[in-house]
Amino acid sequence: MINSPDQLKAKVRNISGGNNDIAKAYIRIFFMERFLERVAHSDYKDQFILKGGMLAASLLGIDMRSTMDIDTTVRALPLTIDDITRIVNDICSIDIEDNVTFEVSSINSIMDEFEYPGIRIQLNGYLGKIKQPFKIDISTDDVITPRNIEYEYQLMFEKRTIKLCSYNVETLLAEKLQTVLARNVANTRMRDFFDIYSISRQIGYSEDILRKAFKATCKKRGTEFDEDRIQILINQIRESEDLSSEWEYFVKKNYYANTESWKDIVDYVCSFIEKHLVNA
Repeated sequence: MINSPDQLKAKVRNISGGNNDIAKAYIRIFFMERFLERVAHSDYKDQFILKGGMLAASLLGIDMRSTMDIDTTVRALPLTIDDITRIVNDICSIDIEDNVTFEVSSINSIMDEFEYPGIRIQLNGYLGKIKQPFKIDISTDDVITPRNIEYEYQLMFEKRTIKLCSYNVETLLAEKLQTVLARNVANTRMRDFFDIYSISRQIGYSEDILRKAFKATCKKRGTEFDEDRIQILINQIRESEDLSSEWEYFVKKNYYANTESWKDIVDYVCSFIEKHLVNA
C-alpha cells in the first residue's frame, strides 16, 4: 500500500512517463480511491452505489478514461446537508493505515438537469504535503435496472480489489444513451459518446436489460422517446457540425480520447442506438 508522498510521486512518475496531464489524473484517482476504500470499510458500504465517470474509468482503465469526481447514488439514507456531512466525516475518519487524511471543503445542495436534488461535497485529500481537491456528487432515487451489483473495484496502484456497490453496466449505458438523445445537438458532454463507444465494445452487456434500463431511465427522467423520434434525433446528431467541434475540444482536453475521430465515434454510437432502440 502506498502510504508516503515519495512512494506516490515515484509511482506516478513511473507510470505517467513524464506526461503532466496523466500524472495529475493518477494523483486525483489515487485520493478518490482512498475515499472509496473507506466507504468499503464503513457502515454505509451497502448504501453508497458507484456510478458515472469513476465507474467508467474503472471499467476501461485509467489509461483509457479519467474522471474529475466521484458520482454516487444513495439508498436508505437521508439526503440532507447535515446528515450527508456527518456520514462523509464518518467515512473520512476511518483509518486504513495509508496516512491519507481528508477534510470537507464545502458541501452544497445541487439540482441536476432533470431537476432532481442532490448534494455536492468538495473534499481535500492529503498525503504529507500533497493536497488534492476533488468532489463527490450524491443523488438519490436513481432507477437501476434490474438492481445494483456488488462490484470488485480494481485499485489503480495495487494488485487487489475492494468491494463496492455499483450500477450494472446496462444502467450505466442507459443513462448515457438517454443523455445523448435528450441533449441532442446541444450536447457538450462528449464523455457520454466516448463512454458508449468504449464501454459497449469492451464490456459485456445484456441487450434485453439495456433496453429495459433505457426505458426505465427515460420514464424516471420524463423524456420518453418513440422509435420515430429516436431516428430523427440520431440523424440530427450525425449531421451536427457543433458536435464535431465539441469533440475536437474534448480531445484536446482529455489525453485518453485522442485516438478516435468524431466520425468513428458518432457513426458507432448512432448505429448502436439504431440497433438497440430502433430496430430491436
